[in-house]
Amino acid sequence: MGDAGPPQYYENTLVPLPINAETLAKSFRELRDAVYIGSELVHANEMLPEKWSVGGMFKHFPGVALAFLRLDYQSSVLADAGKPSPDYRGFALQRIPSGFPDCPLRPSRLSPAGSFSPIAAATLHILSKVAQANWQSDSNPSLAQEDINFLYDAANLALQNEHLVPHDDRKMGGDEMLYGRAGLLWVLLNIRRHEFDESTQKALSPVFDTIPRLVDVIIHAGRQGAKEYIQEHGETDAHPLMYPWMEGRYCFGAAHGITGILTIVLSSKPEELEKHLPIIGSTITALCKLSNATNGHLPMALPPMSFGQTSEFVQLCHGSPGTLILLSAALKNGPLTRDHWCPDWDHWCPDWDQTIYLGTQRIWEEGILSKGGSLCHGISGNAWPWLMLHGVFEYHSSDINEARSTYTQRTGISSPLASDFSKELTPDFFLSKALAFMLHSRETRPYNTASASADKEYRMPDDPYSLYEGLAGNICAWAETSAVLQAKLRKMELSAKGISYEDDRVFQQAMHSQLGFPLIGGNGAVGIL
Repeated sequence: MGDAGPPQYYENTLVPLPINAETLAKSFRELRDAVYIGSELVHANEMLPEKWSVGGMFKHFPGVALAFLRLDYQSSVLADAGKPSPDYRGFALQRIPSGFPDCPLRPSRLSPAGSFSPIAAATLHILSKVAQANWQSDSNPSLAQEDINFLYDAANLALQNEHLVPHDDRKMGGDEMLYGRAGLLWVLLNIRRHEFDESTQKALSPVFDTIPRLVDVIIHAGRQGAKEYIQEHGETDAHPLMYPWMEGRYCFGAAHGITGILTIVLSSKPEELEKHLPIIGSTITALCKLSNATNGHLPMALPPMSFGQTSEFVQLCHGSPGTLILLSAALKNGPLTRDHWCPDWDHWCPDWDQTIYLGTQRIWEEGILSKGGSLCHGISGNAWPWLMLHGVFEYHSSDINEARSTYTQRTGISSPLASDFSKELTPDFFLSKALAFMLHSRETRPYNTASASADKEYRMPDDPYSLYEGLAGNICAWAETSAVLQAKLRKMELSAKGISYEDDRVFQQAMHSQLGFPLIGGNGAVGIL
């Protein structure tokens, strides 16, 4: 018999780290050093481009440029007084060619994440201008009209799209993060967070005016998808919003499906979301019920499909990490949590808590993937949702408690706060696991090229230094964890002295450096993808 190859995942022999000042400080130093070493490796091994010759930010140099821009934004957290910092901004700017790729805007390729289109180029041109203004600390920059024109044309093309769009010889969903309208929405939401000079701001105004309509058409597409699913398969498994990945297949993963789409939509302004919150809330509850019925897994699609794996995927693009990212974004939204966590009003709805707990268990048990450390299908991508959930329960617990209190006041029935999984959901529950995974991801290639250990052999990624498949994504994950740890340590330090931490400069700086998952978010639109 031939070699069967590596398993889908390895048995997890890691131990959650204790959460105390000593352990957190040591992890902070080690991950900050890993960012330093890893960024130099990426810069040395990812060739500098001469022109736009490949696709979006998912792979190759556009994603590496975005990774270095993120590190430049986070540089205050990553700086080590004992050594000079890498030139993150310079590394990024060298990978952003002038001009645009020789290809048109296409309805099926509107996101900068996976698309070979002018959108990735325009987005990186704009972010590079903001970076060169020291993220607006020096001035409000001006933008080239051509970059603005591409955004405006893409937004108007997106508004005309149906929920299925032609691509080559088939039809594909038009809303996913990787290629569709949600990815474009994410660009517009983040650019809107910046201030530009007067003429640029005036030119951008029609672009930003499309955002509420873009949110509306994305939600409408989900309604249309649900309607078509019911017509074809009946109401039994239908959700209020459903998005096709390809014709006839409705997908749930963050890269290709609804968990990524709704995470991005939830980064819109409150007034752009208000009328959609009921259907978003009921859809999240339906997703949770689906996940809970499979013990915390998130099936790839309805009707069911697989690629022959032995069990459901546990990775960002397909699987429970996407559910946890969506729930972390939802629980940070006060109106959604307060008014739509219990959608039928008749009984307490613990599905969200249960999904977080069961999803965490599945990732902990099945998330050490033989594919390695990548964001899309690897260890660091699986750990990142725990960073966000730590933030939810560390800094947004008042919203959760208010939601439960509102339920109690409305119904007169006390919620079962003593349920086993609810008691487990503490900030340290998530951070202890995230640190174990993040530190272990340093053992994967190409960061670690030593001989494989006896029990684990991680595959070299197809694109070893890229954002979603390779080392550039890992260093983004380690940098994000560093920001989380700096905020946590500062809070612990000041709280021990009886000093308020919320307005402390170091704490605020660390919190503002938490950017969320690249190209998806989860912490809102902070100004960089």
